[in-house]
Amino acid sequence: MDELIGKLFMIGLPSHEVDDPTKRVLESVKPGSIILFKRNIKSRKQITTFIESIAKFLGYKPLMAIDQEGGIVTRLTEGFSMAPSAMGLAMSNNPDNAYTAGRIIGSEMKDVGIDWNLAPVVDINNNSDNPAIGIRSFSNNKDTVIEYASKFVLGLKESGVISCLKHFPGNGRVASDPHIDMPVLNVSKAELYKTELSPFLSINAPSWMPTHIYIPAIQSSKEPITVSKEILTDMIRGELGYKGVLLADDLNMGGVSNFYLPEELAFKTLSAGMDMLSFCDNTTKQIAAKKYLRKKIIQDKFFLEKIVKSSERIENLFLERETSNTDKNLSDFSRNRIVMDVISKESVLILKNNDNLLPLTGIDNIFAVKATRLVRVEEDIESLPLVVKKAGELLNCPVTIYRRDLTAEEADVLLSISNGKRNMIFTENAHLVQRQKIFIEKLADISLSLVLIALRDPYDADIMGVKSAICSYGYNVSQQEEILNKLINVKYIFN
Repeated sequence: MDELIGKLFMIGLPSHEVDDPTKRVLESVKPGSIILFKRNIKSRKQITTFIESIAKFLGYKPLMAIDQEGGIVTRLTEGFSMAPSAMGLAMSNNPDNAYTAGRIIGSEMKDVGIDWNLAPVVDINNNSDNPAIGIRSFSNNKDTVIEYASKFVLGLKESGVISCLKHFPGNGRVASDPHIDMPVLNVSKAELYKTELSPFLSINAPSWMPTHIYIPAIQSSKEPITVSKEILTDMIRGELGYKGVLLADDLNMGGVSNFYLPEELAFKTLSAGMDMLSFCDNTTKQIAAKKYLRKKIIQDKFFLEKIVKSSERIENLFLERETSNTDKNLSDFSRNRIVMDVISKESVLILKNNDNLLPLTGIDNIFAVKATRLVRVEEDIESLPLVVKKAGELLNCPVTIYRRDLTAEEADVLLSISNGKRNMIFTENAHLVQRQKIFIEKLADISLSLVLIALRDPYDADIMGVKSAICSYGYNVSQQEEILNKLINVKYIFN
């Protein structure tokens, strides 16, 4: 019984080694899956050793999972091939790039012992103000999402890695982040089937990830679909006929944890029809939820029957892992990096060149935002991309850094040094920050010329007055090299 309950858990671990706190939670929960984050990863060799140590301690190997989407949600970095974001892959205008990226990502995961990629994102990015999706989505067009996500899933499968479509029923249209609070998706059932559900119904994948969202048109109670029997059982199992594993989006997220205690939440979501719980951190919550479920099973025969069915579906993922065939030739990391480098560079595009400024012959000022963590699914970052400094050196002009929370006073200072000058600005989702938008509009108005480099979402290029723009849909090293090439026709290689 203890093992049966444990199989329903995906948990995150507190360390990068099997230390005493890690042993305690592993022994208490006996998880069916473990999700890895940056805090668990130091090197390729360390990951392999860590996973082997977990399996040795438990006496079995859990399903090892990770968010390796590509782009801004990439956990495996040092020593691994860096894929562009989903939108970057689609903007390369070559569906085979999505297949190749999936195959390389999967092969490198499999090489270190990771079995389950919690990807691809199949949300349709039909709201440019959505802070949580953006370039994580392949497109605002459902057919493009289906085409490229299908290729990505196929690449993962052929590398021996399990895929997971997320975030059911579709998180692209909302304007809030379920990591913080519960978004409301205001669409009719007919529109939901026509748009959001299309990728889920079109792509064959062994697991789906329902997220913490409320859909008034099809739910009788205002609650996240992750605890809704109407959605998880009646709709997904009944209407849609899906037979794969339903993995809950992280149950620590505000979109669901704001309303329920972790023990209650674990019971409610499994009772509603979820197969696997995910608590990505907090060992206290993980252990408490396991103890609570053990008590509920003794009290509730119907609940026991439900989790037995869930356990059988999860067992199919273990079976898929054991029977998958992996081509060892795919684990050529040096070759993989060369291939992914080409794909990444194909994702960098000149979106506008109305004044024929590109490639540049000269510039007077460079302004650049310091890259920061925008949503909680990303790892903590605060950095200045290498391309900013190198552009300043090659163009022999000053670089001025501004913060995401740029004040009106700070904007006025920057505008005072740019009036009538040839200016360049590096942005990261400036369209979501009103003060940055206003600053860029004013900068475009007073500049002799202005080139905007959107390091993330392409919507920055639509800010009023911008006539010349490059978008990289992310900023891995290869993409940064290609930005320089597009800017000044220099094929610079970063060391």
